Amino acid sequence: MTRLLHHVLRPMLVAAAMLLPGLAAVPHAAPAAEAPVPSKRTTEQDAGSFGLALDTSIDGVCRVPEDGPDLAGDLPVTDEKLEEGRPLVVLAIGSSSTQGYGAPRPEASYPFRLERDLARRYPESRIRVINAGVGGEIAADQLARLNELLAENDPDLVIWQAGTNDALRAVDRARFTDQLRKGLEMIRESGADALLMDLQLYPGAKDPKTYAAFVTLMHQVADETHTPIYSRYALMTAWEEDRAHPTPDLLFTDRFHLNALGYACISRALAAAIAHAVDEGDAVPAGRNRVQTAATAAAGVEAGAQRVTSEPAR
Repeated sequence: MTRLLHHVLRPMLVAAAMLLPGLAAVPHAAPAAEAPVPSKRTTEQDAGSFGLALDTSIDGVCRVPEDGPDLAGDLPVTDEKLEEGRPLVVLAIGSSSTQGYGAPRPEASYPFRLERDLARRYPESRIRVINAGVGGEIAADQLARLNELLAENDPDLVIWQAGTNDALRAVDRARFTDQLRKGLEMIRESGADALLMDLQLYPGAKDPKTYAAFVTLMHQVADETHTPIYSRYALMTAWEEDRAHPTPDLLFTDRFHLNALGYACISRALAAAIAHAVDEGDAVPAGRNRVQTAATAAAGVEAGAQRVTSEPAR
């Protein structure tokens, strides 16, 4: 039996011994190369290059007065922080036009652009703009998460972009204005400045009168609560009607949201308006054509609504 096993196993052991050197000579397969992860510095440089290119592309394109559209109000906390060169935290809450829908990348959204524009104006302050935009939201949705956002971020300035989706969905107007008042009260109780941002111009609105009415409502609440308001609607209407200096297309392909150029232009005007409110304060003479109150906004809204009604959607 032993002899039989010896005859059977010996050839197998010999073959194995011949194979082992060859196996040892075969190199191990190299692990698949992993895609290099861009460093934080590389990412920041890329974002900076993109921002610089966008800066150049809007120079002389959107006509923004140095003092921006008047906010018709003060920003005392923001004023103090920037005047003393202290850090400034800005919370931008809103829907898709705050989130940046239509922008080719996050660096083209208005909050990112605003951080860049303000940092250029106030290099001694470390400025941070937090993008808290969520597409599709109405004022009720934003109000529901506002308290948590205030607690998490402890902002010095809250920019609340609202009204667009409420107008498109024909939300109850009394409920809408009540939600604005509650939100503004929450912002002030947190110790932050409040700044409202009204609706963008939307030539394709199916019900332009209702859409325009929500612009007026926001300005009425701003007047009642002594809250500064930044009117995208008035600014974009002015750009549309300035035939002597035509503004390039600022809308995304859906003809509703802004594109990268639109966000950059809106941000530059907003930064100018904030700087004007901060640097000048109450000493600025409020010219009749500059103050954006409910009365002046209503006049512009009516003209805009008539024009939108008479023009086909672009």
